[in-house]
Amino acid sequence: MAAAVGGFTVNEAITAGKLPAEMVDSIWSKVEYESAILRVAGTTPVAITGNVIPTVTGDIVAGIVGEGEAKPIVKAGLELKTFKPVKAAAIMYWSKEARQANPANYLKEFESKMTQAIAKAVDMAVIHGKDALKNAQITGVEYLAQSATTMELGTNNAKSGGIGADIIDGYSKVVELADQNYDFTGFLADQRMKPKLMGAVDLQGRPLFQTSLDLSAKMDNLAGLPTTYTRAVSGKIGAVADTKTRLIGGDFANIKVGFVNDITIKQTDTATLVDGDKTVPLWQQNMEAYLVEAQFAWVIRDVNAFCVYTDKVPDVKPQ
Repeated sequence: MAAAVGGFTVNEAITAGKLPAEMVDSIWSKVEYESAILRVAGTTPVAITGNVIPTVTGDIVAGIVGEGEAKPIVKAGLELKTFKPVKAAAIMYWSKEARQANPANYLKEFESKMTQAIAKAVDMAVIHGKDALKNAQITGVEYLAQSATTMELGTNNAKSGGIGADIIDGYSKVVELADQNYDFTGFLADQRMKPKLMGAVDLQGRPLFQTSLDLSAKMDNLAGLPTTYTRAVSGKIGAVADTKTRLIGGDFANIKVGFVNDITIKQTDTATLVDGDKTVPLWQQNMEAYLVEAQFAWVIRDVNAFCVYTDKVPDVKPQ
């Protein structure tokens, strides 16, 4: 008897064209855990046509009035931003006999790989506005790396405070933005920042971000603020080259990320796939392929509410 998932047999779940709600919920919950952006920003449901989000600009403050006095008028801008759903898609293929021999295991592997693929797609889209698979810019969307609020790591020498001063300077640029009232709630960090933070010391050689040198530390706290690590910060995922971005810090309440609660699939065992420089005739090789599509969207109130910290680029002397 075929294994069952959410009332569907494994074969029915894969071939029905739409995954059962239980599996969709399971994949999305795992995506929320694996995606750094979703961990810091959370999620909200999005309609397939997109939702309009009113965004208030400026700082609204109520006034104190006495009896009989005219009530004050507060002024603030109102900007409407729309979730623009984008579609992430991936094709997986394998031997039909192998899947039939162990359908439950293949469904578990299918779920795991799709979770990783969607999480990477979300992080790369929101941070860099890119399709990592093709290294192509997604049109019509805002992304964190667009921020004009930037800080080059290595700007401050050891006597000026080093990397600690760089981080504080970036923090100051966000919280001191003119006519704004942004918080600075945490950091997204590239994995390569961890050893730099561990090795940072003051002028007396004492660890700057640890009480003592501890190579087992998770370093999930930077200057008292929560820090989430993801390779998507550097952009070096799939076909995308390293952008030299190492940290992004700012007001993550300014990001809203949502998803359309459907993950659809299409199955074929007759198509011919082009996998890089390899052609795969499914029918001839008794294989089957599955196309998975998921839709998500995001809105950023102000990309400048985030400081993008980059690696110091060495000066190149003319030959």
